[in-house]
Amino acid sequence: MADLDLRHLRYLIAVAETGSITRAAQRLMLTQPALSRALRALERMVGTPLLVRGSHATTLTAAGSELLMDAYDLVERSRVALARARGTETLTVTAPACDVLDVAAASRAFEEKHPDIQVHIEPRDWLAPEVLRAGATDVSILRDSFDRHGLDVEPLAAEPRMVILNAGHPLGGRDRLTLADLRDETFTYWPGMSDAEAAHWTGADVDGHPRRQSLRIGSVTDVLAAVALGRAVVYAHGSTLSERLPGMRALPVEDLSPSRLEIGTPARHAGPAGKLFVEHMLEWAARPA
Repeated sequence: MADLDLRHLRYLIAVAETGSITRAAQRLMLTQPALSRALRALERMVGTPLLVRGSHATTLTAAGSELLMDAYDLVERSRVALARARGTETLTVTAPACDVLDVAAASRAFEEKHPDIQVHIEPRDWLAPEVLRAGATDVSILRDSFDRHGLDVEPLAAEPRMVILNAGHPLGGRDRLTLADLRDETFTYWPGMSDAEAAHWTGADVDGHPRRQSLRIGSVTDVLAAVALGRAVVYAHGSTLSERLPGMRALPVEDLSPSRLEIGTPARHAGPAGKLFVEHMLEWAARPA
């Protein structure tokens, strides 16, 4: 049996996180045919299909999902081994793509206080709680209505959410909206969302009205494209998103629940460096603006 190539495991992770071979290839800076060949080589090595290749999305088979958790662990262990050989400890932190810049700034301050610990940040659109529970990352920055089972979680901040919609939307000329105004709109959803997550991201956690219209997405890029094309609206924290993206508007929504930023570690095997990082992030979040 050929030796397992860590690159192939990274490729599997990228496909799982983006839900698309095309998007995974873009993230990995590979051509789509090259990535497809590598994934098929991995499937031949394992001896069973790992992916279900659909016209709109690529998902993992049961065997693919099993290998995914081991892939996270093996890739991280290889990184830790190299760090130890260099005389430093690596702390892996996953964070939502929208929070990466703030987490990076906090991480640089942490590394200044602890020069023997190097922080490796992995942006993730989804899967962060699952990856954390599996022990494939040390710390995760998390947002809103995730499953807390098996995690130790501390609150960092709460901030209001707004609705982001196409500037040409019939409601785009208003200064303020209500949940009732948006009840019949199409919202985006991530595959694998729990009922609580779906309710939060559509406002149903407040008014109790389930949203029937939804558009499946696999990445933050998909969300922005759906809004830009007028196919969906989305609730998001802060108003800077629309300022960076012409053709969109961010409007306040009465009674919409806030976005809660939290930090989590595995309940049973949080390491000393992870605990130090949590303490640092709590202090960072509490500092004066």
